[in-house]
Amino acid sequence: MGFFDLHEPEDGQDRFFLYAMIILPLCSSGSYLFDAWYNYLYPSDEPSYIGLLSTIMIIFSYLQYCAPIRSRKVLAIYYVFICIIKESATFGYLLYFIQKKEMFQIIFYSCFLILDLLLTIGLIYCRVINEYESHIAVENKHLFHFMSRLEVILTIFIPVFMNVKYTSLTRHMIAYFLLFDFFSDSYSRFQGVWIKSAIYLFATTTTISVATEWFHFNNHVLLYEEISQLSELLATLLCDTIIILQFFPFHFKTQYVQNIAREALLFQKTLYATNNSTSISESKETNIMNDVNIKVEQKTHTDMNTTL
Repeated sequence: MGFFDLHEPEDGQDRFFLYAMIILPLCSSGSYLFDAWYNYLYPSDEPSYIGLLSTIMIIFSYLQYCAPIRSRKVLAIYYVFICIIKESATFGYLLYFIQKKEMFQIIFYSCFLILDLLLTIGLIYCRVINEYESHIAVENKHLFHFMSRLEVILTIFIPVFMNVKYTSLTRHMIAYFLLFDFFSDSYSRFQGVWIKSAIYLFATTTTISVATEWFHFNNHVLLYEEISQLSELLATLLCDTIIILQFFPFHFKTQYVQNIAREALLFQKTLYATNNSTSISESKETNIMNDVNIKVEQKTHTDMNTTL
């Protein structure tokens, strides 16, 4: 299928969707790069909302894990290219805080450099070297779901970015909130403590990050911002872990087991319905017999009275 040698569309997908799954992570990474270097090249001492565009778009960069590219060589180039863009963006923020000599932020963005690199290595190992398939598939409906949820969430966060007393750079909280919702749809298929623990911790750290960010927004206490960023960093690690773990089939219930469970549930429902139907039929038959017996007794009693 064209230049990228794409996989054939599956259920819930089409050709436009496949190309969107390739282009959107590139656009997302590009917006991150733009925000980071714009902030570095045109710094301002006044509060600003530099990271708004990339905060909105960053969700789509995580969808690179299931990029529908069949060629291993092209897929490797694709992952490396996205990694270079994201690393360049993070490096832009890192340079900015090195100039400002803010040690906490320097450590924060240095860790992001490492995490993005590790994610890319993991994706290349799973998708390119071993050709593992994604067990948490993305479909058309998920993209529309992300967009619809973004509208709701941004109505809450836009006042934060537009507040003249508050400076906000690129944050991943909104992306993680949406990704948790997306991953949780597959929770019924998870098995094993690792992936289940990861998603529970992912939800917890994302919630802590969002809550403390709001505390910082309202109270302007630096401690809240640091807790929020530490939670976001841990959530990033957990999100990347879930993405890599979902490539390994032993973290999921096999289709055979799922089919058995589904058939057992269907059989139980059918049996229950049959028993109810039988009980109703038997009850009706019993009532009819009782009515007949009553009528016979009444007829007999009437005949005896007539004879007498």
